[in-house]
Amino acid sequence: MHRKRVHIVSLGCPKNLVDSEVLLNQLEHGKFDVKHDSSETGFDAVFINTCGFIADAKQESIDMILDYAEAKKRGEVGKLYVMGCLSERYQKELEKEIPEVDRYF
Repeated sequence: MHRKRVHIVSLGCPKNLVDSEVLLNQLEHGKFDVKHDSSETGFDAVFINTCGFIADAKQESIDMILDYAEAKKRGEVGKLYVMGCLSERYQKELEKEIPEVDRYF
């Protein structure tokens, strides 16, 4: 049986890292093959846990989302999900500007 491959990218504060580790644990128990901050490609889904407070971290988050949105367009990524502070604070703007994201949390 093929286990779906999931990649979690953590950006920002230590709280994001903890949230990502909780998600990782839940997905692993759900029988997913999960990688965290990996340089591998070919994932069925990517979760980007963003920062929305520090200017440099916000830009890093936006750049990461755009990179994976392009990878999705090329067929290198299945689903793209964005979570964390940036998506909480700017969800409407992000949905408008980066529609390639399947869901913002």
